[in-house]
Amino acid sequence: MLAILNITAPIFMVMGLGFCAVRLAWFKLEELQGAAKFVMRVGLPALVFYAVTAKPLHEVFDPIYMLGYGGATLTAFMVGWLLGRVGRRQDGVAAALSGFAMSFSNTGFIGYPLLVMVIGVSEAGRYLAMNAILENVLVLPLFFVLVDAVKQRGQGIWVTIKGILWNLGKNPIILAMAVALVFAVGEIPVPTVLVKVTTMLSQAAAPVALFVIGGGLAGLSVRGSVSDMVLLALGKLVLFPILVTVGLWLAGADRQMMFVGALLASVPMASMFPLLAAQYGYAHRGAATMLLTTILSFISISLVLFLGHTV
Repeated sequence: MLAILNITAPIFMVMGLGFCAVRLAWFKLEELQGAAKFVMRVGLPALVFYAVTAKPLHEVFDPIYMLGYGGATLTAFMVGWLLGRVGRRQDGVAAALSGFAMSFSNTGFIGYPLLVMVIGVSEAGRYLAMNAILENVLVLPLFFVLVDAVKQRGQGIWVTIKGILWNLGKNPIILAMAVALVFAVGEIPVPTVLVKVTTMLSQAAAPVALFVIGGGLAGLSVRGSVSDMVLLALGKLVLFPILVTVGLWLAGADRQMMFVGALLASVPMASMFPLLAAQYGYAHRGAATMLLTTILSFISISLVLFLGHTV
């Protein structure tokens, strides 16, 4: 138990520090946006570049993990969508948000810092790279296609897909991965200076990400349907890790890979969830669900760590 606390306590203490910093007015929420941009546009892209170029390509992208985690991700999304649409009688947009919440982990801001403490920077970066592909290529397009179908904007599915691809092409993490693949596939040696720069930047990403997440929670409050929030939290923190474990097992993953996948699935949903919810008129529901899920994730993360070290 002490070993588990030694992993989870620093994660939530840094988040707590960010929370207190905003509550005590040391930082304004708007000021943290710059730090968040550093993580998403500089720190994590540098980490992905380092992870992809540090090892042979076949050791970075594992088809077993991609298949198992990807299949579980799509399953979780559809379960969340069906739960909202059929079980809770929600409209199409709210149901799509439920699917997104259950299947899109906060890999960059919480999952990666957690993995660094468990398996080290190099291996953590490898899983970050694979999850970045799965989450941005599977979940985001599916969410926007469903929302566009409900809104009936008249654009057509191909226009929507074109917009999604354009946004993916501008994503710094995806761009960093593309550049890294050029080095990896071409077996081009990475200059020592570039290795040191990406290492320094990637090391800064984890603590800054956690601080930003904690600060962001200071601006959230629990308002809305408690039953809906609890169902989404349980779906994200309990059902999704189970689906990922089963999916990886069926794909033939080893124990270590199943543990890592379950751990990434046990963290809260992506920090963009409340932003998307607000964009479509569900601001209070999105913010409250994010807050509740983040608090409860201490239990889910600890449980996965416990089972991973004892089973």
